[in-house]
Amino acid sequence: MTRKTFSRRQVLRGGAAVVGAVAGADALGRLGAQPLFEGRALTPVVRIDNPLEYYPDRDWEQVYRDQYAYDRSFTYICAPNDTHMCRVKAFVRNGIVTRLEQNYDYQKYTDLYGNKATYAWNPRMCLKGYTMHRRVYGPYRAKGPMIRDGWKAWADAGFPSLSDSPELRSTYKFDSRGTDTFTRMSWDEATAYLARGLMAVATTYSGEQGRARLIDKDGYPEEMLAHWEEAGTRTIKLGSSLPIHGVIGKFGLFRMCNLLGLVDAHVRGVGPDQAKGGREWSEYTWRGDQAPGQPFVHGLQTSDIDLNDLRFTKFVVQVGKNLIENKMPDAHWLTELMERGARSVVIAPEYSPSATKADYWISVRPGLSDTSIFLYATRELMERGWYDADFVKQFTDFPTLVRTDTLKRLKPQEVIAGYTDKDISAGPSFKIQGLTAEQRGRLGDFLVHDARTGQPQPVSRDDVGKHVAEAGIDPALDWKGRVTLADGGAVELEAVPFPTHEGQVQIEVLVLGRRGEVELDGEDITTLPASTRTRLGLGRAFQLTQLFPNLSVIENVRLAV
Repeated sequence: MTRKTFSRRQVLRGGAAVVGAVAGADALGRLGAQPLFEGRALTPVVRIDNPLEYYPDRDWEQVYRDQYAYDRSFTYICAPNDTHMCRVKAFVRNGIVTRLEQNYDYQKYTDLYGNKATYAWNPRMCLKGYTMHRRVYGPYRAKGPMIRDGWKAWADAGFPSLSDSPELRSTYKFDSRGTDTFTRMSWDEATAYLARGLMAVATTYSGEQGRARLIDKDGYPEEMLAHWEEAGTRTIKLGSSLPIHGVIGKFGLFRMCNLLGLVDAHVRGVGPDQAKGGREWSEYTWRGDQAPGQPFVHGLQTSDIDLNDLRFTKFVVQVGKNLIENKMPDAHWLTELMERGARSVVIAPEYSPSATKADYWISVRPGLSDTSIFLYATRELMERGWYDADFVKQFTDFPTLVRTDTLKRLKPQEVIAGYTDKDISAGPSFKIQGLTAEQRGRLGDFLVHDARTGQPQPVSRDDVGKHVAEAGIDPALDWKGRVTLADGGAVELEAVPFPTHEGQVQIEVLVLGRRGEVELDGEDITTLPASTRTRLGLGRAFQLTQLFPNLSVIENVRLAV
């Protein structure tokens, strides 16, 4: 048997291991460790392919899932003052709307002709819409009907005529309603006051006494009573105010107007064939919210665009529009434009949120400065030839001839003896746009200079698009000359868009100090000294908006020069 020998170092090392093992076992014993624990320290590690399936514990996520749990949901149209009409989905839990979200279903919208919107309209909702339910359940919401105290006092006094005693308008605060207080009452009390008020107005302004009050005492012009027909109910204006959109705003108020015929029958004692209801006034018509110049010029209101067009534009100009702040549901179109690399310009006096996102901000003075900028831009486009001549000839009134003496459009009757306007009763003006015979008579036809024949040719408002070419007419855009009138006289004429007036031209400084270029007759004169610009015929006058009180009138005028 071979005797194994150990060195001193090996003995000390082995002893230390034994002592450690014994000490560890003793410590585990004192901690009450189970044999299973000792065994696990010696078993191989089990392979787990998906740790998240076992660890960590994910039950905490249920807390957040519970926050978004709901019992049911429904969709509705958010129709506030901004007229965006966003489709919103509400989630209800325990009978309370807990959150609102976009419904993302605009691509399903279909009109009567089967046309559908695109997915690009999504998302569409603003921050006000997201938090609307908080206002509904908020502490300051209207919880019942209220009546202004001044109006209630007027009603309790028997509705004395404000036309007979104008000073009562101040007594009952009709001229300072914002300073008045309100009184809560039940729905039955409120509807009773409303019914009495309608009866009082209808009675006060019916018949000859009503006419005298309206014309003699209140000073309404005679033409305002063209549709009054002796019924006081016709003076009751029920306007589809912007907050009352949807079915109630569009149809509920019309129904209420018709129901006022029952009031008229009771007040004047007339039958159903003579009873008159109220008048429904569009809020836009009442206060001119939609620019009246648009339908006057184009025949349509300012709704003849589609925001889908924004997706394909490379250059967008915002003037009178602030998508970021005042058109929030549609601001995503502008954001997507920026992502596609399109350039944008904002023309506004203030550095608006939309201006902060624009490539160019043109700060103009409030008023007509923005209009002047567009006129200048239009002039530049025409002089540089940056326009589609065929489009201008077919779809604008630019080729129509204008008299230089009166600056009015020349009528065919002035040139062609016995001319009668074209019959367009079967055309789109009558069939689609609702033109009346009376309007047609006032508009009449127009004249353009035909480049093919060299003679003026009559055109109607329906001679647009392909119909211009079908008529064999090639309207000239830059013609100017004299035409012999039917009465033997002659008049100087020119096409609308390309006047060649000579003489002094005054250019008002419309834009606040910003970087840019100044051109004169196509030449860059930005860096030229004042003396050189003056020799070129360009002078600049600084208009002062405030006067110096210690100077005379002529001295203040000289400062502006």
